Amino acid sequence: MEIVDHGLSWLWRTVVMIGLIGGVLVPPMLLRLINQLKGDPSMLGWRIALVGLYFIVFGVVILAAASVTRHYTGEYQLKRLQRRDWGLIFGGYLVIIILESGFEVVNRLFYHQTQTANNAAIENLMGGSQLALWMMGLSAIFITPVVEELVFRGALTNLFFKRTVFKILLSGLVFGSLHSSSTLPSFLIYVVMGLILATVYRCSGKIKASIVLHFVINAAAISLMILQLT
Repeated sequence: MEIVDHGLSWLWRTVVMIGLIGGVLVPPMLLRLINQLKGDPSMLGWRIALVGLYFIVFGVVILAAASVTRHYTGEYQLKRLQRRDWGLIFGGYLVIIILESGFEVVNRLFYHQTQTANNAAIENLMGGSQLALWMMGLSAIFITPVVEELVFRGALTNLFFKRTVFKILLSGLVFGSLHSSSTLPSFLIYVVMGLILATVYRCSGKIKASIVLHFVINAAAISLMILQLT
């Protein structure tokens, strides 16, 4: 994958990334506020407005991150996935499952945690109300993979560094740092996930490949959470 144009200075590229990451962090805050307004009929209008804002923020971040990605790659259309891309997706998912299982065992044995702080936070949000359950569930499966791949793979790996290995490392570390973790193994779960998603993107040259892998990861995890909560 070849960088077409860096254009902005490091400072402005950093500002752009901070803005995109801020956009990623807003929807969970809105969902928490929606839960807090539950049960008060006088707040129904505000809850409806917050639901609309929740999806608008996602839309704005997608458009902004896609614009940055297109600017730095020169690619304006999603490429069709080939057999090799599906192999990368399957192999990436397999590696994530194996490593995640190992880290989870370490987490249970040494830290007595049965789930990561990030998953606990998601379950808490989803358990706040039926509205939050389905909003979080559907967005985590169908919207979040698009948003996070455009931001952490499409934008981030094209904005900084020239060497692919540094791009992948940066993506993994930033992605892992933005997921709640209270132990080293749980932190490494998300770092490794970010590293593999970035590797799939850089090796395939197609953001669609990492989006599909992210979709599979989230669909499996969120489906289990919904089953446990309903």
